[in-house]
Amino acid sequence: MKKVALFTTFFEVESGYSLVSVAETQLRMLLDNGYEPVVLVQENFQEPDPPSLWRKETLDIRPVVPFMHLDDGVSDHFEERVATIKDALAEALADVDVCITHDIILQQFYKEHNVAMRQYAESRPGLLWLHWIHSCPTPGEADYPESCRYTPPPGYIIYPNAGDLSRVCQTYQLHGQEWRAIANRSAHAIDPLSVWPYDKLTKDIVTKTDLLGGEVVAVYPVRLDRGKQPEKIIRLMAGVKHLDYEPRLLIVDWQSQGDRFQKYINELGALAYELGLLGKVHFTSRTDDRCSQGVPRRVVMELMDLSNVYVHPSRIETYSLTVHEAMLRGCLCVLNHDLPVMRELWGSNAIYMDFESDRTNRTYEPSEQAFWNDEAVRLLAELHQNRAVRAKVMARRAWSPAAMWKLFVPLLHLPPVGAS
Repeated sequence: MKKVALFTTFFEVESGYSLVSVAETQLRMLLDNGYEPVVLVQENFQEPDPPSLWRKETLDIRPVVPFMHLDDGVSDHFEERVATIKDALAEALADVDVCITHDIILQQFYKEHNVAMRQYAESRPGLLWLHWIHSCPTPGEADYPESCRYTPPPGYIIYPNAGDLSRVCQTYQLHGQEWRAIANRSAHAIDPLSVWPYDKLTKDIVTKTDLLGGEVVAVYPVRLDRGKQPEKIIRLMAGVKHLDYEPRLLIVDWQSQGDRFQKYINELGALAYELGLLGKVHFTSRTDDRCSQGVPRRVVMELMDLSNVYVHPSRIETYSLTVHEAMLRGCLCVLNHDLPVMRELWGSNAIYMDFESDRTNRTYEPSEQAFWNDEAVRLLAELHQNRAVRAKVMARRAWSPAAMWKLFVPLLHLPPVGAS
């Protein structure tokens, strides 16, 4: 496995500087996939308090980058400063196969680092350089050392979109070597579980149930009385799967440890298995021992935040706080048309399906499952029309670090290329 390093100029990581979050994403991706990344930081680096990813117990942090006051001009001691940085790189990167930089070749005030990196690269032709830049570069001309901002660096230039690659190639004079500029958005992945201080229990439940792997994700907080009809949601999710989409249903069962509740859970599990939903339907009381008697309300809210659909098939209801809460979390709500109070309370802010009620019995034709397969088509049509919900699904599934790893890892195996 390759040894990968990030060459940064960070002296702290708590200010919210976006480049820190991008670097942290790359480090977490490497750690999650078995790598032991190195990160070069300034010699005056301050570990955050309280501890986070940025601690020596987790990362190979090497505080070797010399601290120096940077400015737009050229220092009278420029070459001495370059030599100091070059020596630091030679020591810190001796055991490294791949070195990632961020904006070192772009920003004018990193000219010493840019030149030092190029000089060191000449002595390490087998070292792969991946230079991420995060602003659209402007073509230009300048004398040395500013000219290094307009000439090809060793290795490759990585840019988050393809639309500006021609500008990147023009700026860095990659005529005939356009393949050295690569569009890749992997460093801008966001872990849905890290953007908010989610409870540890929330994170554990989400991980155990692969909740984020679903395209249609429903959370149903309920005391498992048969009048709550969770079997109707299971059938609807089977319809979703029938259409080749990935469903997830998490039933947050509250105080359901009695024999009659356990028997009901067994029946629901058997139905899910019969309908091909093995691994797609989960009960919190059987997912985590901490949930044997229920789940804290904060955790329920967080689980809803990570879902996109709330289905409420209950046969009888006076209000339903969970519908209200689901709407607050931005979920598409699917409510019971056969309960007039649902339409009175929530109006056109939800879609409605025929779940039956204490007032209306239904005969589903040609079969109950065929009916819910058809309703799944309507549910998916609604989801696709709602851009906000659709974008939420994409951000959670397709733009996460786990999904973006397959775009990131091939870059680590590119052949080294010298400056030209």
